[in-house]
Amino acid sequence: MTQAVATPRRSAPAPQMGRRHWIELCDLNWWLIFLLYTVGGLISAGTVFTASLAEGGHQPYRYPLIWEMTGYYAALCLLPLMILVFARLPVTRGNWFWAVPAHLGISMGFGAVHTCLMYLSRELIYRAVGWGHYDYGHFGYRLLMEYHKQVLSYALVYVLLRGLALYRANRDRERAAAALELRASELQRQLGQVQLQALRSQLNPHFLFNTLNMISSVMYEDCDRADHMISALSRMLRMSLDGQVGTETPLRRELEFLDAAAELLRARFGDGVDYEVSCPPELMDAPVPSLLLHSLVENAVKHHQGQSDPVIRVRVRIEAANGSLHLHVLDNGPGIAAQDAAPGKGVGLSNGRQRLHALYGEDYRFELENRPEGGLHVHVAIPLQSQPALEPA
Repeated sequence: MTQAVATPRRSAPAPQMGRRHWIELCDLNWWLIFLLYTVGGLISAGTVFTASLAEGGHQPYRYPLIWEMTGYYAALCLLPLMILVFARLPVTRGNWFWAVPAHLGISMGFGAVHTCLMYLSRELIYRAVGWGHYDYGHFGYRLLMEYHKQVLSYALVYVLLRGLALYRANRDRERAAAALELRASELQRQLGQVQLQALRSQLNPHFLFNTLNMISSVMYEDCDRADHMISALSRMLRMSLDGQVGTETPLRRELEFLDAAAELLRARFGDGVDYEVSCPPELMDAPVPSLLLHSLVENAVKHHQGQSDPVIRVRVRIEAANGSLHLHVLDNGPGIAAQDAAPGKGVGLSNGRQRLHALYGEDYRFELENRPEGGLHVHVAIPLQSQPALEPA
């Protein structure tokens, strides 16, 4: 009996963030970033202006507006360079003891450049609008004062950009894993197709040789019976070759093939064959592995030789339950022990098991059970598909 087995999922490896993921940050939506820096500058200007009013000052709003907007836009101009620096020198567990001090020194350089840009831009604007000289006070103290804010901004930008780079690295890893999974699934499907073709090429000659031997055994005793068997064989071969188009076939066609096989058996054994099929009409279009039922019935006939009951009795019962299609083949042969010990057993039952595995993976059942009254009960359960199998061209 084959049962579905849940395969444990392996934990995915941590995303590896490389320099490329940092460099890719340069393709950010800069218009959105420009808007964010603009809004930040306006909010900061409003804060400075209202703070001045709260202290009794009366300076116009245009001054804090120029001061804060030049500060934010100068920082925006330095952002691409900061991304490149972060890409060259990311902080990791292996280098933090020297990378953190290095970043501290680099942040001082960025702070000095930022302060110089603010001073120069404000000086140019003041002169352009006729406000005279921009008084920035003692420049050394200004550098120190501004750096208190700049080092925090530097660290915040690093954390935000590192988070975004990690997100992109994780996204790339998931895409790569999905692509590998898709490729593996496609390779598995192709392997299954190759296995099915190999198994079917093994099955069809086996069936053909057995049938030709049957015809040979009666052709000199009863020419009419031999002619009838050849006609039935011709019909079966035509249906079998048509079935090579796909690995699955509608249940209706599989039962038609079984009827042709039963006709061939009756031509040989006459009343020595008792064959019966029961199947609800609504299941006739359900896809089943082509020639699977025939191989099971042929296996029952093959192993009946030497039984005390001279009549070969085969019952095929088909039903649906719990989302599965159940195929039952019952015979009055020797049972499973004798069949296990028989030579060539791999062509019959093991062939069917391999075909089921190639088609459905672990999502099937293949059970063998001795019947209390004697004989073998083969039970196959496969997924009941709502989409009918394609008819061969």
